[in-house]
Amino acid sequence: MAECHDVSDRSRGVLALAAVTCAAALAIAGCATLKQVGAGSHSPPATTFTITAPVTTVVIEGGASSITVTGSSRDTVLVSQQLSYTKTPPATSRRVAGTTLTLSYSCPAQLVCGVAYEVEVPQAVALRVSTRAGAITLNGLGGSVSAQTYAGLITASDLSSQTAELKSYAGGIVATFSVAPASVSASTNIGPITVTVPGSASYNVSAHTYVGSSTVTVRKSAASAHVITASSDLGSITISPD
Repeated sequence: MAECHDVSDRSRGVLALAAVTCAAALAIAGCATLKQVGAGSHSPPATTFTITAPVTTVVIEGGASSITVTGSSRDTVLVSQQLSYTKTPPATSRRVAGTTLTLSYSCPAQLVCGVAYEVEVPQAVALRVSTRAGAITLNGLGGSVSAQTYAGLITASDLSSQTAELKSYAGGIVATFSVAPASVSASTNIGPITVTVPGSASYNVSAHTYVGSSTVTVRKSAASAHVITASSDLGSITISPD
């Protein structure tokens, strides 16, 4: 099913909002770029450590760098963090409260300051990850997933998660599921959304974009227990079977 919308008064309002959102996002992204290539910046070798305490939830609070999380057969959490800074290294934090691991950092005032994370987790852990500017990449996860970036692409592949909530204010979302999910929510202010799910199931689908096209080719059923909600103010939406 294909649905297109003309640029109505409401759409023009969306475009105006999108322009403001985009300008802010580009400013953030521009700072992120400067963080990576700014003159005189330092990028020491990445440091790696292992969390051996039992963990069922991982929370990553990023800033202006990329975050990659991969599910694996391991029963510990392996973290690699790459610092970038002008003068003073960011202060990194890792803490375990109960069975929740939280990774975060803070930066002193300077042009270049960020931490890029690459994390391997037990496949079934729940994940909550957010960053202001930077790509989020998720691979092979089986627990519930929540990912948000203000400026960047979210890419999720080979997910067996039953629930996933993905949000990018300025950037696209590409999500592929190896098992039919119970609930998927994908939304962008500016950017396309592509969701691919097993074709063996039917889905209760709600897809809407103010400016762009919406194409849904999965089998649809309002009574299905598999619910997909996708919305974009400015960008195309595609929901298809694998």
